Amino acid sequence: MATTGEKPKINAQPTKTFFVDMLTRDIALEQAVLDLVDNSVDGAKSLKDDGERPFDGRRVEIKFDRDKFSIWDNCGGFDSETAMNYAFRFGRPSSARTTPHSIGQFGVGMKRALFKFGNKFSVRSATLDDAWCVDITVSIWESEETSWEFPWADFQPSDDLSQESPGTEIIVTELRPEVSGKFSSKNFENNIISLIKSKHRQFIASGLQISVNGTAINATSLQLLVKDDFKPGIDELVFGQDENTKVKVRIIVGVGPSSPREAGWYVVCNGRVILEADRRNVTGWGLIEESSNSLLIPTYHNQFARFRGIVYFDSQDSSQVPWNTTKTDVDQDNLVWQATFERMMEMMRPVINFLNELDSDIDEHTRDQSPLYEHISSARVVQPEELQAAKAEFIAPARGSITKRIKTVKIQYSKPLSQVEHLMEELSVGSAKAVGESTFELIYKEMGGE
Repeated sequence: MATTGEKPKINAQPTKTFFVDMLTRDIALEQAVLDLVDNSVDGAKSLKDDGERPFDGRRVEIKFDRDKFSIWDNCGGFDSETAMNYAFRFGRPSSARTTPHSIGQFGVGMKRALFKFGNKFSVRSATLDDAWCVDITVSIWESEETSWEFPWADFQPSDDLSQESPGTEIIVTELRPEVSGKFSSKNFENNIISLIKSKHRQFIASGLQISVNGTAINATSLQLLVKDDFKPGIDELVFGQDENTKVKVRIIVGVGPSSPREAGWYVVCNGRVILEADRRNVTGWGLIEESSNSLLIPTYHNQFARFRGIVYFDSQDSSQVPWNTTKTDVDQDNLVWQATFERMMEMMRPVINFLNELDSDIDEHTRDQSPLYEHISSARVVQPEELQAAKAEFIAPARGSITKRIKTVKIQYSKPLSQVEHLMEELSVGSAKAVGESTFELIYKEMGGE
């Protein structure tokens, strides 16, 4: 029998076609577009200032139709060394340079999107000191099994992309048939606009301009109700000691305008919204205490349409925050998430209790007559970013503690001056208004009013 050493080694290398197919199969087209936007946002983060709107002047323009996809930004670009050693690798090497607090962390987003979209792509990028380009036909690249490199192409500067105007441009053509069909759909376009509006709300609100097929996108608005005796609960947690890997957490729970579509938990990692209006047991809804088999948090129903919970995770090392690789959900095995989840449930309970009390008050008095409903309806609306406190208990008025305000109506009528002056003298009052009030009270008592 021949020894193992006399035979060539077993070939376990994947084919490029298989690798590309597996890489792109399980990601939605919408998420692939968002991955490219994430990369532009990271570029903008590296250039932001410390002002109130740190992303002012930074733009991302996305265009697509049945024939082509493109994304352009003026967010600083990245150099050829990064392209050569990191940006086109499948996965992120440990030696890769990172943007602190980045959201494009896993090293697969751009490549996955390019292969997902079509057969030909070009990537051009320029910094103040460098400029480069790659131009790839995927079918040709796949046929060359022994080489996984991408060749350089000639960079041609343009008015909107050069070393004087740093940024990045990606163009994909020869779209896959299923991609071409979606890119030509108005419904898909509206969906992308909606996703960017919500997922990148924090960056858009801070000045980043994003457009899709010429439509400028505004940030979604998260709203909480605040009054002197009615305020959200706030807490801040820190996990880890090392400044580079430390995770800072901020939790806000409270009550907002009644809206079933907006009710639930919002989870934000390094500024990127991962979950919005989440009402699954992943964020505690329908949570059961296993030891006693008792319900700790009820399953969501529209009685809780005013509930708002926001939890922010932030770390210089984006691998530490609890998101999955597609940034579509939390990583429930992450230790930071598990510890934060416990505190989320503790802070959620008093808000749920209050909403139960509000529902009971409305049932007893009707919505129009409920003192508690009327009281919170007069609260002012604030954005969660406006709340500056590091820690605060959720406070709300107890049911029965609010006195129902008596509704009034103005009565106006005209009478001859001589008659009004006569009553002023008889009633010993000094104004026509006092005459009206006094005569109303006299006739009201005469008619049996109390």
